[in-house]
Amino acid sequence: MADPLYARLLRGGLEAWIGLLHGLGARGPSWEWKKQTWRRRLEDRLAGWRNLERGVRARTRMCPACRYLAPLGQATCPSCGASMRGVPGGGWSRLAAMILPGGVGTMTVVLITANVAMAIVALGLSGGQAAVPSGANPLRLLAPSWEVLYHLGAKFGGDPRYPGIFDGQIWRLVTAGYLHGGLLHLLFNCYALSSLGPLIEDSFGGRRLFVLYTTTGIVAFSFSTLLSSRPSVGASGSLFGLMGFAFFFGRFRGGSVGRAIADQLLRWIILGAVMILLPGIDNAAHIGGFACGAALAFVLDPGEPRTPVAVIGLRLSTAAAWLVTLGSFVAMGLSYRALSAAIQ
Repeated sequence: MADPLYARLLRGGLEAWIGLLHGLGARGPSWEWKKQTWRRRLEDRLAGWRNLERGVRARTRMCPACRYLAPLGQATCPSCGASMRGVPGGGWSRLAAMILPGGVGTMTVVLITANVAMAIVALGLSGGQAAVPSGANPLRLLAPSWEVLYHLGAKFGGDPRYPGIFDGQIWRLVTAGYLHGGLLHLLFNCYALSSLGPLIEDSFGGRRLFVLYTTTGIVAFSFSTLLSSRPSVGASGSLFGLMGFAFFFGRFRGGSVGRAIADQLLRWIILGAVMILLPGIDNAAHIGGFACGAALAFVLDPGEPRTPVAVIGLRLSTAAAWLVTLGSFVAMGLSYRALSAAIQ
């Protein structure tokens, strides 16, 4: 197969540059080493682009379990029966999956997108607050107002003027996990999710990741509400849940590879323990989420379900997580206008 035009142009441009420098007097062993280095780097880059092109044009997908090349459109691997869910096909989806961190269409990307979208909505409803005064807390940069966070579903126990979870608004246990108190708060949590999410999703699948994220978030804010009625928002309860799940599964059920991953996660756990000393941190939510994730590590298994009962259980738990999440946001939307009118 002939090289594409862009490859020939780049090689020609490099050789012209080398010829120019040679004509200007470039000589010696170091010059020869530089020429070979430039040529090798260019060939490596061209090889990477060719692989990307072949991936986009591919009409098959590789099974994550047995590495069989299954035709596009197959829901399960014809060789081993494993699910092909989440494995990118050809075309633009394959291109995006290779370019974007974590791939496109993965549950990790969906969760990050939802958190960013809610941050944009909250900031827009706050009147586009975009800066803090000089000397103010940098964590409040691009921070929505308390009223907006409350109306969008912040975790709040309740008081005579502001009804909350103890007044029947239990949907706040879900919606609070998709709200953030500022730009840095959002960035820190999205970075942690971009690291922890793929770690779990690659082995347990997107459905279990979403169930874990939802369940640990609810437990985290429930524990926080029982210990304190003060407002709280953020995905860190769920993130500590994912951290606890990955650590305990790796330590006790993941074999040598899992124990190595658990050792790496121990640094994150130590950092999370240090955060207890910081003011304004919802430590109860972190502890509740971590404990819930640790407990689930001894219940959930990696890979696709192996029995009919396990298949039904995964489907029901996934459907429940989606219903609870979507229902909570619907309840928040229905109460938004009523709460705004009542408080004003």
